[in-house]
Amino acid sequence: MAKEKKPKDITPMKRRGIDMAVNGLKKKFPFITGYQDDTTDQYKSIHYIDLIVDLKKLSEYMGREINPYWENLVNENPKNRKIYTIWSYLIFPDEIEYGVNNISNHPGYLLGKEIVELLDTIYEFLPEEYRMYYEFISQYTNNLIIASVRLKVNGYIMS
Repeated sequence: MAKEKKPKDITPMKRRGIDMAVNGLKKKFPFITGYQDDTTDQYKSIHYIDLIVDLKKLSEYMGREINPYWENLVNENPKNRKIYTIWSYLIFPDEIEYGVNNISNHPGYLLGKEIVELLDTIYEFLPEEYRMYYEFISQYTNNLIIASVRLKVNGYIMS
């Protein structure tokens, strides 16, 4: 994938599309309170966002305790609020039952997968005027192709 040389031109309508997709997530997952654009590398075909998560609501939703490691880390340095796997915020005392080499049935993994897939689906079904697009020249036909940018979760930020 080609890295962006400049930030995407996210017009107010395109920003509204991202807002609508995240608001759809909030309806199903009440612990998601918002988002921010991810500050790491962006690509033409993908726009990364970080979801803001209310830890107490996540704990209630999953029926698991908050991992005190994260609370202590945030108290020591508020900049340490971002992780890349949502289940790291919680304690799963029975993790051994899920298997070290097979996380596919771990409830935290399944939650993260569901969030990512639902965001992708909601964004994909928004009207065109709300979605971002990028252009490229096909290496096979030399035709100009206009393709939809995918909206992806890169990380989770504790609140």
